[in-house]
Amino acid sequence: MMNEKRVRILAWCILILAVIGGAALGGLNNYGLLSFRHPLASAQPGQVRVACVGDSVTYGYGIKNRAQNNYPAVLQTMLGDGYCVNNYGYSGRTASDTGDRPYRNEALFQQSLDFAPDIVVLMLGSNDSKAKNWDEDAFVESYTALLEQYLALPSAPLVFAVLPTPVFEAKGGEVKFGIQKDVIAEKIVPLTRDIAKAHGVEIIDMYSVFEGRSDLFSDGCHPTAAGAALFAKTVYAAIAEIRK
Repeated sequence: MMNEKRVRILAWCILILAVIGGAALGGLNNYGLLSFRHPLASAQPGQVRVACVGDSVTYGYGIKNRAQNNYPAVLQTMLGDGYCVNNYGYSGRTASDTGDRPYRNEALFQQSLDFAPDIVVLMLGSNDSKAKNWDEDAFVESYTALLEQYLALPSAPLVFAVLPTPVFEAKGGEVKFGIQKDVIAEKIVPLTRDIAKAHGVEIIDMYSVFEGRSDLFSDGCHPTAAGAALFAKTVYAAIAEIRK
C-alpha cells in the first residue's frame, strides 16, 4: 500500500512539474526568447528576402501550431520558393524608444537589418498605445527613425507600413494587456499613415481589413490562425500588386 501511495504521489509531482515547465516554456516562446523555437532562415541565391517586423501579432502569440500558422509562415507558403520570409516579430515591443520595451533595443532588430531585406513588412504601434507608453511626439520620432533605418539599407528594400489591427474587448468587457483601442484608432493609425505617406512608403491598411472582425481574434488583441491567414493573404496581395 505504501509503495502504491508513493507511486501516486510521484506521478502527481511529475504531472505538476510538467505543467509548470510547459507553461514556462510556452511563455518564453511567446515572447520570442527561445531562438530554436523561432528560427531565422538564410536566404538562398536569387531568393527575394522578406523581413516581417513587428510585435506579438507578427510573432504569432497565442496561435495554435504557431510555427506553421503565424502570418509570416503562411506568407512564405503563399509566396513560394522564390522568396525567403523571416519572422522578426517580438511580443510586447514598442516602436517608441521611450516605451517599456523598444523594438530597436533588441538584437532581433539588428538581425532584421543584417538580413539585407528586399521587402520589409513593418507593423508596430499596438503596445505604444498603453497608458504607460503613449507619447505622441516620441512615437512619431521613433517610428520615423525606425522606418528611415530600413529605407537607408544598401538593399534598398520596398517597405510596407502596416496600420495596426484593431483590438476588441475580451470576455468581461475589457481590452487586455493595457492596450488602448481608442489610441490605436484615433492616434496611431493616422500617425502611421501620415509618416508612411511623407516617406513615399506603401501602406497596408490592416485596421480596415480586421475592423468588426472580433471573431478572428483569440483574446481581442491577437489573431487566431484564421486571422493570421487573412493577414498573410492581405500582405501577399500587396506584394503581388507592387511586383507584378
